Amino acid sequence: MTHRIVKTIMLMAAMWLTAGQVQAQSQPQAEVQADLVSKYLWRGMEKGGISLQPMAKVSWQGAYVKMFGSAGFDKSDEEEIDLSLGYEFPFGLNIGVTDYWQTGIEPNDLYFAYNKQTTAHRLEGNIGYTCRYGSVQAYCMFYGHDTKIDGSQAYSTYIELTVPFRLGGLDWTAKAGFTPMESAGWTVPDYATLSESLHYFYADGPTCVMASVRATKNLKLRGVTLPIFAELHTNPYMQTAHIMGGIGIKVTK
Repeated sequence: MTHRIVKTIMLMAAMWLTAGQVQAQSQPQAEVQADLVSKYLWRGMEKGGISLQPMAKVSWQGAYVKMFGSAGFDKSDEEEIDLSLGYEFPFGLNIGVTDYWQTGIEPNDLYFAYNKQTTAHRLEGNIGYTCRYGSVQAYCMFYGHDTKIDGSQAYSTYIELTVPFRLGGLDWTAKAGFTPMESAGWTVPDYATLSESLHYFYADGPTCVMASVRATKNLKLRGVTLPIFAELHTNPYMQTAHIMGGIGIKVTK
């Protein structure tokens, strides 16, 4: 009799623990973060000076919705709004789509303007894989402000390799970004020489467009994480290099 009672109690405890785990897994997870950076650097490009960059993400059983924004302190800096929807599989694979929008492209900076020929939106799909040793991510734009000189869709593609490591008490991240083909392009008039110069979103062909290394120190205070970071960000294709620093506030629930 005692043996049966013990087995019954153990079974009930196991069922209670399992139910608690399922309930915990069914609850949405949310995080919010705001970074203040000395430069806005993205995929080898300098997109602005001192900027405030808020981010919020809600995830549930692998699916997530994320919003990111950037606003420069200088009035000449562009304002950006990015909205992402995706899914992260338990075995490391991830897929998603992002809608990028920024000022300075559409004449009136209209957000709800999706005409393919004039819109300031760029729609991009992504797929990647992440494990404890790093990640590889591939991104391809498929709609919007992403055209070649002849007006055809460029399908600007970017592939990024990331390797995290720890050194000297800091968290480090090394990244390298590549484009496998010609990306979107446009001409810029030079009134001094009465000619035009050709510019590309990434590059005019297969090349490395970004190589960076970032050091981060995460300070924790009562459930709030304060990441302090410094980054060397280069573009071998454009032969440019920048040092960027920043501090953030991150809350996860």
